[in-house]
Amino acid sequence: MSKTSRYEWRDQQASLHERMKGFLQNPGNEQLEAVVAEMRAYADAAKSGHIEIPQSWTSYG
Repeated sequence: MSKTSRYEWRDQQASLHERMKGFLQNPGNEQLEAVVAEMRAYADAAKSGHIEIPQSWTSYG
């Protein structure tokens, strides 16, 4: 996985995480729809090959 691909994947993960966090803090239809839209965008990017999902990674957080 290239460095660029890894950064794109990380950015997608961060965006999805922020949407989920917003929904958990303030649950409602608007936030739920935003989370679902973000998840669909992530799935579409993975299916189309726009982002590459790593087989394994190490988290230092």
